[in-house]
Amino acid sequence: MSRIPPAAHVPPSASRRTLIRAAAAVAVPTLAGAPFVNVLAQAPRAKIRIGVVPLISSGPLFIAQARGFWDRMNIEAEYRYFTDGALAVPALVAGELDFTVATCNAGIFNTIARGAPFKFMLDRGSERPGSGSMTIVVNNKLHAAGLTTPERLSMLKGQRLGLQAPGGIDQFLLGRGVQKAGLNPLTDVNWVTGLAYPDLVRALGAGQVDAANIPVPLAFLAEKNNTGKIAFPGSDIEAGTQLACFAAPSKLLGKDRSLAVRFAMVHLHAARIFNEAAASKDPAVMKTISEFTKVPEALIAAAAPRWTWFTENGLPNVESAMFQAGFWRDTMKLFSGNVTREQVFELGAAQEAFNRLREKNALTA
Repeated sequence: MSRIPPAAHVPPSASRRTLIRAAAAVAVPTLAGAPFVNVLAQAPRAKIRIGVVPLISSGPLFIAQARGFWDRMNIEAEYRYFTDGALAVPALVAGELDFTVATCNAGIFNTIARGAPFKFMLDRGSERPGSGSMTIVVNNKLHAAGLTTPERLSMLKGQRLGLQAPGGIDQFLLGRGVQKAGLNPLTDVNWVTGLAYPDLVRALGAGQVDAANIPVPLAFLAEKNNTGKIAFPGSDIEAGTQLACFAAPSKLLGKDRSLAVRFAMVHLHAARIFNEAAASKDPAVMKTISEFTKVPEALIAAAAPRWTWFTENGLPNVESAMFQAGFWRDTMKLFSGNVTREQVFELGAAQEAFNRLREKNALTA
């Protein structure tokens, strides 16, 4: 199995102007015959329902709401909260959501293989080195014995690895890590499922699990409470891993393309603000995120800049997502179907949103 090609990125020290130029270099040109129009002035008022997880990584959505970006695009946005992106997908299929965060989990690829009525349409975060939110945490004994690098994950043979649910990003990073260290993630480790992230921290301290993939800032709490130690960031296993995408019904992406473009414009603009705030620890943005997530501002500041990285052009790491699909099918045996890029992705709205923002950003007026 080949390594995921790393996502193209600009060094953290690059300026905003450099980031925008780099994004423009990989963007798809504006569609022929579709020059920029003032979508705010011409598009009718629309109400959308968005599936949201109350985590720091949903920061762009919180920024958009707090700063009135939806109103500037003539959109009324209703947020519906889910503890995990995978739990929002049934609501999307049932027609109860228009857009939702959707993790690159085994279940969603299985649904797509069976003819899902939705597609991934916009980046929702990746494990960029220095900005990724996932962290491998191990018990104190394993850490003291030297489990501090991905190469030492072979020490997990026969150990208990804690998860929220099978087939998700937690299992992918840990499973891929032990696989690269020479173990079979299906047979050489024991997966303990059904534990929410705070429960995983407690389970490490209670000796119920030996390792887990826990996002910051909860990983910092594990160290502070001496229930476990941070071994290394998840990006050390697979740099550029696509954590999630926004998904939308195929009909909306076709019939209501203008709405999909406006959604993508708002999120892309807010995501750029989010990336900058993570690097600078912008107090106003941290306050906004804290208000929506109920996570104390001090913990949000401690997690920076590892809040999750959003691409500057809105395009997800397609290679990473498709690699994960193969991992769930071929290595973990969690689904048996085949999926193609065309089945999974429809990125036209994201591409057009980037081009429109580059030509004239109505959100900064």
